[in-house]
Amino acid sequence: MPSLTPLAQTAGPQLVPDAERALSPAMRRILALLQSRSPLSAKEISQHAFVAAKTLEGGGYLKKMKAMGLIRVEGWAKNHNGFTTPIYAAGAGPDCPRPKFQTRDRDSVGMARIVAVLEGSANLGYREIAELAGLSTNTIKNGGYMDVLLKQGRVHISAWRRNRKGGQTPLYSAGPGANAVKPPLLTRQEIMSRYRERQRVLSGRAISLEGQFKAMLCAR
Repeated sequence: MPSLTPLAQTAGPQLVPDAERALSPAMRRILALLQSRSPLSAKEISQHAFVAAKTLEGGGYLKKMKAMGLIRVEGWAKNHNGFTTPIYAAGAGPDCPRPKFQTRDRDSVGMARIVAVLEGSANLGYREIAELAGLSTNTIKNGGYMDVLLKQGRVHISAWRRNRKGGQTPLYSAGPGANAVKPPLLTRQEIMSRYRERQRVLSGRAISLEGQFKAMLCAR
């Protein structure tokens, strides 16, 4: 059920003969429908008043009926792209203004998947989240999903992971919480020290493997 921003309802219109004659059969059906059940979107009006969607939009029926004071915009339905769908009701009155779409209103199937993944596992990076949620890493990293979820308080940064080059990657967990403070960047000296240590470890492994190989040859 779409989210609706309503406006106070007014009494239904009383048609005078001239106004009644100005209505086409399709417009009469639209008005009767909205007087019996409202508010409705244009899609719902099309379905229940038996008016093709293209005819409803191209014929300007709703616009004309609004100008005659027969119907009004009662509210707006919200989806993940914002408040995009006007909802109509019978009766004269001011149109409900379209609400501003804010960060807290944004949502999508992908964002719901991310939250579901983090509710099952904590301290995940964006690559791990992408794999478990069935989303691309580009969607997670560049789609702004994590920033929005942070602002909404649906996730928080629970830790940071340092990569091989010394940079920091945020790790996320579900729910509101204080974001972990990002550690400072490594100095050039620290980076070189880490590099030398890694080379030493790799060199030691290579020597160990070479010794094992020689031992196997001698045993033959």
